[in-house]
Amino acid sequence: MGTVTLHLSEVFPLSQAELASAHWQGLLANIINSLAQEEFYQNFSRGCEYLSGYDSVLIVWFSSEHRPVHLYDDVPEEFAKQTMPPWFEGAYLLDPFYQLFVDNAPDGVYPLVDVAPDFFFETEYAHNFYSNTGLKDECALLVNLDKDHAILVSLGRRDEGTVSAANIDTLKLTLPVLATLCRKQQSAGEGEITFSAPLDKAFRNFGRDHLSKRECEVIQLILKGHSNKGIAQLLDISVDTVKVFNKRFHTKLNISSQAELFSLFLEAISLVPFDADIDPLTHYFEITQRP
Repeated sequence: MGTVTLHLSEVFPLSQAELASAHWQGLLANIINSLAQEEFYQNFSRGCEYLSGYDSVLIVWFSSEHRPVHLYDDVPEEFAKQTMPPWFEGAYLLDPFYQLFVDNAPDGVYPLVDVAPDFFFETEYAHNFYSNTGLKDECALLVNLDKDHAILVSLGRRDEGTVSAANIDTLKLTLPVLATLCRKQQSAGEGEITFSAPLDKAFRNFGRDHLSKRECEVIQLILKGHSNKGIAQLLDISVDTVKVFNKRFHTKLNISSQAELFSLFLEAISLVPFDADIDPLTHYFEITQRP
């Protein structure tokens, strides 16, 4: 791999004192020296935490061809045990940061509060899954590798403090060099990861054998965290029409709440065979013999 040349005074918007500090110089040196090595993302995370003021990191590789691949985390074990298995098994499909990747968002620094749908924090995903992460504040760095692959660096904070706007600005200004380092690391390590089944197709197919196309669209938007009003605007229909679709799919699926919908979705999506072009609900009903 070629030599990485960095002109620090141009790419890092820190004060002279911070830029010259032994702590930052040591962090940056460790990141560069560990390129193409196993400890790269651990060192990269320390640097991101220093720049941002967040205190935990989860780094994943997004792809249109497979489920997210775990690259690194320093999430406290009590939270990681509860949340990571279901997230990687399918809950990631409802994550606003994953939606950025699906929507081909550009490289950027994205606070969760800026990208989450209008009803996100009232969803079953937020109440029954996201709340278990313990996070009080979250922000993500999205680094696109190509049109089908990206690195997501999720930065979290679990205490009641807030990350300053200045810290977010620092991340935004340093993103070009941070993104370059990620791309260098991934280009050095391509081909070393075993992939598992993609689920985007399964998400799009969810309910197709049992519901109308519009009912499926409404369900997908509900699961992602959109309110009835938000869904009406996105689909260019009235709020009353959205409510009608809600009532119809509740009846057809024999469920009575968003909590039951969320549970049914996670159970069905986790059982989808590798790259199968099927309705996860049909497969789930066949296995569980549920009518």
